[in-house]
Amino acid sequence: MSPSSNKSAGSKGLSSLATREDRPLRGVFVHRMGENADDERRVAEFWREHGLRVDAIENPRERFSKLPDLRLSYDGAPWAYCEVKTIVRHSWKVRILHDDQTIEERVEESKKSVIERMTGDLVTAARQLKAGNPDHALLNFVVLVNRDAEASPTLLAQLFSASSASPGRSLKARREARLAEEMQGFRRSVDLCLWVKPTAEEKLHVESCLLLNPALLSFAEEVTGLRGDKLISLHPAA
Repeated sequence: MSPSSNKSAGSKGLSSLATREDRPLRGVFVHRMGENADDERRVAEFWREHGLRVDAIENPRERFSKLPDLRLSYDGAPWAYCEVKTIVRHSWKVRILHDDQTIEERVEESKKSVIERMTGDLVTAARQLKAGNPDHALLNFVVLVNRDAEASPTLLAQLFSASSASPGRSLKARREARLAEEMQGFRRSVDLCLWVKPTAEEKLHVESCLLLNPALLSFAEEVTGLRGDKLISLHPAA
């Protein structure tokens, strides 16, 4: 099948009021999770190169929407939604204002594991697509732009091959069961997931593809050029 033949949400600005025993401190930091305007632009160009019309769902200055990033049309008709996530180890700047001292600034980096970072972006992408396309009337695509040296298509495939967690009484067990259900939600709502890597020319090279809608096999092969184990077919969750 091909067109020729047929923002978490992104994280909100986070504010923090820090205190010390000697005096209160006032600090603000902003953490942008999985949102990269340049990567969204590159993904939009990728789809245009394959004959689709691309429209942004929101004003690009409104960065933390709960809606997906792009709407794709073929032959003048809306055809699919696309959410773009940049896989990266998140960092943020902390700026603390002291009452009688020099402003303190530092960069902090997320301590989350690569699996936590990837699953967080997948879950958020599925939620945004559900918000923009609640009845799944159009197709749902996710494009993961990898800028994380620890992340890989192999880890992505492992996330979907892991057995479902059994609910238990402990906090950890409940968290794992909830995450497993969120991943099943991704499989129910997403039709196609591309894993891409920026090239030296800042183009996008497709390294892997998760196909969750068998009807899109021809389209996936056409736009990615992938075959065999690089194009992984998964059955949608029940």
